[in-house]
Amino acid sequence: MLLVVVVAGSGVHYAAAEPTHWPYPTDDELTESYESAVGEQTLLFGEVQSIETAENTATITVEHTTGEFDMRVTNLDATVDPGGTIQVYGTLEPDHTIDADSVVVVNPAGSSTTYKYAVSAVGALLTLVVFFREWRIDREERGFVPRGD
Repeated sequence: MLLVVVVAGSGVHYAAAEPTHWPYPTDDELTESYESAVGEQTLLFGEVQSIETAENTATITVEHTTGEFDMRVTNLDATVDPGGTIQVYGTLEPDHTIDADSVVVVNPAGSSTTYKYAVSAVGALLTLVVFFREWRIDREERGFVPRGD
């Protein structure tokens, strides 16, 4: 019971302190008033739609609560294919452009997401197998006890 109270209290504390965890304009704020955020540093995640290699730029689609919008990324210094997902940190410029200080490839291609989910599912399954090889459910005490087999 004490563990539940501690976890719930941590969640309440995190929610109260959340504005200090994300000092950048949110995707929803950019949708509502992009021009007021021009010149600010921000961190965006988006799916690459197209790449202009000669100019080191890309067009990404950023999703927000009610839809999505396109951004042009300049100073692209990462290798990614259209359909991949990138994280961009940089300065917002007019006309939905971000001058990237740093670009990190999250998924180099769209199929990477499927791979990550599959590997996570296999890992979770193996963890359960190992757990239940060492522990069993004791219905009388309503809990787990070590196997004595």
